[in-house]
Amino acid sequence: MKDLLRLEFRKLKRSKSFYIILAIMLAMTVISMITTKLFESFADELNEMGAEFGESFSTAGENVLLGFLSASNFSLLTAIFVSIAVCDDYDNHIVKNIFSRGYSRSDFYFAKLVYLIVTTSIMFVAAATVSAILSEVLFGINGDAAKIAHIISTQYLASLASVSLFFAICTLIKKLGGSIAATIILPSVIALLLALVDEILGVESFSIAGYWVSSIAGSLSTITVKTPDIILYAALSVVYFAVFTVVGYVFNERTEV
Repeated sequence: MKDLLRLEFRKLKRSKSFYIILAIMLAMTVISMITTKLFESFADELNEMGAEFGESFSTAGENVLLGFLSASNFSLLTAIFVSIAVCDDYDNHIVKNIFSRGYSRSDFYFAKLVYLIVTTSIMFVAAATVSAILSEVLFGINGDAAKIAHIISTQYLASLASVSLFFAICTLIKKLGGSIAATIILPSVIALLLALVDEILGVESFSIAGYWVSSIAGSLSTITVKTPDIILYAALSVVYFAVFTVVGYVFNERTEV
């Protein structure tokens, strides 16, 4: 497995998709921050003129920071990156060559999983860092630093859970176009179905859809989220990561290359 890990990270050096997607992610973060600041400035002018709806654009720096996953389109871009990273090995018959050299399916699967965790973690840290700097410069961050750190840490766990879901989907489909479509659409479809279940149940105090993996990041986008909820979301993220990893492993073992 060590040799496979070396192979994966050697490919990273010449992986155009990683650097392009990372650049797009950071550019989207910067654009979102600047746009938010412009809206806030416009809202201030409206407020001075007595337009009450301008207050809706008032923005706290800590909430801008915590919304960086949405601002950077992190989920969408990591779905595309994971699809490219996984399906490229199948399209170019790299997987068959690896197996022909005596490596097991398990070695390949977990080496690729480690690679995806490391690369998407780099993306997460880069987007969070840029967001933190711009949030402080443009808006000022006044919230509880420890709580912000806890929320971002939980967002990270949720992001890894999403990556493991994308990996499982790509391991099953193996084709780039289908994988990109499925990783983008399937989580949203499941969220919509769960929201429909919520409507049928009619329980206002509880939302099943809110605990789906793709919904967790949105629930963690404001400083007002309660500590028990942060702990619950962290635990759910770990469970999702484990479940999706096992599902992906089963797909890897039982589907043809």
